[in-house]
Amino acid sequence: MTGFLIGLNAKAKRGLIEQAHNKRKFEFGLEVWDADYKEIAPNLEVEFELNDTNTQVTLVRPKKSPTQEFEIHQTKSIKDCIYDYFGGTDNLIKRYEKDINSKKDLDFLRIKRFLLTAYNDLFELDSTISNTALTNLKSELGKLDREYESFIKKASYPPQYSYEKIFLARQIEFTKMEELIESTQSIIKSSTIQQATLGNSLKTMEEQFARRTDTKSASYAQASNNLKNLRKRYVDLLHYLSTQKNKLAKATKARDDFSEKFFEEFLREYLPLTNALKVDFIKLLNAKAYDLDALLWQRAKRSMSVRRFFIKAGITGTYSSKTFLKYFLHSLDRNKIRNETNKLFDLLKYLETFSKKNILLIQVSPEDSKRYKEYLKNFDSDLQITTSNDPHNHLSISNPIDYHVIIMEWEVCGMTILDFMQKYKEIFSDNVCAAQFCVILPKDTNSDTMIQAREKVHYCTTQGNIDQFIDMMRMIL
Repeated sequence: MTGFLIGLNAKAKRGLIEQAHNKRKFEFGLEVWDADYKEIAPNLEVEFELNDTNTQVTLVRPKKSPTQEFEIHQTKSIKDCIYDYFGGTDNLIKRYEKDINSKKDLDFLRIKRFLLTAYNDLFELDSTISNTALTNLKSELGKLDREYESFIKKASYPPQYSYEKIFLARQIEFTKMEELIESTQSIIKSSTIQQATLGNSLKTMEEQFARRTDTKSASYAQASNNLKNLRKRYVDLLHYLSTQKNKLAKATKARDDFSEKFFEEFLREYLPLTNALKVDFIKLLNAKAYDLDALLWQRAKRSMSVRRFFIKAGITGTYSSKTFLKYFLHSLDRNKIRNETNKLFDLLKYLETFSKKNILLIQVSPEDSKRYKEYLKNFDSDLQITTSNDPHNHLSISNPIDYHVIIMEWEVCGMTILDFMQKYKEIFSDNVCAAQFCVILPKDTNSDTMIQAREKVHYCTTQGNIDQFIDMMRMIL
């Protein structure tokens, strides 16, 4: 409805509208004013809306001029629209920032199915493996996986669809214009039907009237008047239909122009953001997959049931997903496997690359070093083993190497493992990863040395006890 602003009480924040044509007056509060307050002026022509009972003004704004009637203005920024759509994902990424920036990395999308299979298989071997921490971590990873799938689905829509759903759908004036187009199309459709019906009636009436000969009668005059009225209704309907078609054309052009105006700008902000969220989300899944895999096997390698299963099945190698997968694949007939199972061989290659460990083996006798290296290679062929007969050669800051495990006899070249550990940590504390230290003790080791070794070195084994040595390596790796 339209009217004029005929009163304003700035102190009370109230205004008064006089409706055009019928002069009805409506009072309103300035909180329903939908424009800049600077635009308020005496006798300003305004548009206003009433509630369902037509008793209370719900919206007032300056009346648009004919040139403004079909203008569409941006009502929400592109950035805000994108955040509304992906805000949940963005907040989740920020909440897990520490995990994303960690160096933990296990390709979740590649290992997901096998990791969950290993979890279930190990649980069947020993139900006590799955403690609260492991259960919670598995549940958390499952929830993150579902969130990722939802995000990927939303982010993989075609650009045009995303633009319409994320940006255009949040533009108030744009959506109102679409509503106007829809209602106008409906009006045109019904008016066109009405025009056809009215046209047929008019044609019939004109034909009947043309055949009449009682030109002087009162009924002829009445029929003539009725025909004039019907012609006027038909002409008015044609004019109304023409007006609506013109209105539809202008509204459609305004909608299409607005649709095209922000598309490129939208893509410039949307594509980098979704790509960044995807990268961070995958880092998060990889970090959590690493944690789950590490905790699962940390629990499994302490289980007697799992250890008995490995021994009975003749499984050699570390307690890890890599060893478990290798055991599973060895039991398959390569000629009968499906394409889906074939992917597990690619997974094994990845795990073998991912899980490579550097081992430093320091012993007095080169023959012992050669023999122990063979034991380690038979245990896990992927281990990178360096042998040495002098610990002093590995205390140079100029040649830092990331050793995951350092195995050393109690004393080599006049240096005990305790002295070597202390110097190694002092020199390499900031340059390499924190190594696990293992000592090989002589069979006749006295009690004092045994106590020192157990207190200060991570793992101990006895010279020549190969089963104990291999079991120690299983626990470490």
